[in-house]
Amino acid sequence: MPKPNAHTPRAGADAGRTRVDDRSSRSRVRPSGAADGITVTRWSLGLSLTVALTVVTAAFTLVWNQTVRLGETQVQLVASIAGVNDRVAGIEPRMSTLETRLTGIETRLTGIETHVTGLELRVTGLESEVREMREGVAGLSEEVRELADLIRDRGLPDPPTQ
Repeated sequence: MPKPNAHTPRAGADAGRTRVDDRSSRSRVRPSGAADGITVTRWSLGLSLTVALTVVTAAFTLVWNQTVRLGETQVQLVASIAGVNDRVAGIEPRMSTLETRLTGIETRLTGIETHVTGLELRVTGLESEVREMREGVAGLSEEVRELADLIRDRGLPDPPTQ
């Protein structure tokens, strides 16, 4: 006996069935060639699609929330950078003023160094003059001693006291 085709109506018990009944019965009937034992019905297919859409919706929601957080973070970063830019703009004139002051201080220090070098040369000159004067005083002291010795040796009378 030939197998009934899905498109041809069956005779006998199926004679009073409508086309809608025929479709629903076909979806529940296990195909004769299915070896794994899985039956796909409209209900299980709908459930699978619902679960899949729920997972996709949840994933999209997570991505959307992360995108919103990223946008908020970006706004905060832009605001922070604007604040830093304002601070830097305020610091630049101060830096210019400090640079000018430092240049003035460096000029003064150069002048002071030159003056100190001149003073060191004068002190060195004065030290050698003092050394020469000491030598001169030492020589005069020696001469005075020699004169005193000569005066004592001659036996001159002491000068009169008043």
